[in-house]
Amino acid sequence: MIPRAGAVFPRLALALLAAVGPAAGCAAAQDRSATHADPLAGLLPWEGHDRDVFDDNIDPAAVGFSLDGPSPRSDRFLQERAQTADVVARVRVNTVTVESIGEQSSYHLGIQVGYPPLATPRVPDRAFELHIRPSSRAYGVAKAIDARLRGFTFIAFIRRFAGEAGEPEIHWHLSPDTAEVAAAVHEAVALGELSAP
Repeated sequence: MIPRAGAVFPRLALALLAAVGPAAGCAAAQDRSATHADPLAGLLPWEGHDRDVFDDNIDPAAVGFSLDGPSPRSDRFLQERAQTADVVARVRVNTVTVESIGEQSSYHLGIQVGYPPLATPRVPDRAFELHIRPSSRAYGVAKAIDARLRGFTFIAFIRRFAGEAGEPEIHWHLSPDTAEVAAAVHEAVALGELSAP
């Protein structure tokens, strides 16, 4: 007697699922573990010398507070910032949010990364939020200009560090958006590429 087609196909389908099921399950587990990799892997804590290089500061000349600012080539950290930042690019401040707790205020700058970047980015992000706390070096500038920071453009150096809460945190420096700073950045990046092994 010939078995009915309806009786054969369910058994065949179950046999195929049994054969590939464990392998498919392993692949799915590997995919899940890859997407849940340690977000701090390879990131250093923000401490010591890195606090000077990525100092959460806005160069006063970038907002017109100092017309006779020092030459970008005299900035002892510019070359290191340009060579070690995750993002080096012109940015525009799109939003300024002020958060007040008691008499203290902190600022959140929503910035958009311009294209093309001044150095090859190490992260795909095109937008960042910069947090300026009362203890931040940029606090005086942010407090003086406040919401008028919206629309300003800067040359930004942004780098991720290992945060204390188990998540990456960014630290940064904002320089004037001038041809002179851009030229110094291009020079520093080219020097870094020449000296790379």
